[in-house]
Amino acid sequence: MSKFKEYPEMHSKGNISIENIPYDKIINGDLGIQISEDGRVWVCIDGIAFIRFNPEIKMEKKNE
Repeated sequence: MSKFKEYPEMHSKGNISIENIPYDKIINGDLGIQISEDGRVWVCIDGIAFIRFNPEIKMEKKNE
């Protein structure tokens, strides 16, 4: 059984701002987000992967 809830790929169009960078940048585009059942996360801007997250999963040992 997975410890993460899977969310299907979702897209939405609008204004995207990237905070805490030396210059202000606002993009009008498509933001896509997907979360898999193993906890991996993708964030895409206009179809290009911008952030990929892969969690460190510690496997629990089963007592036999």
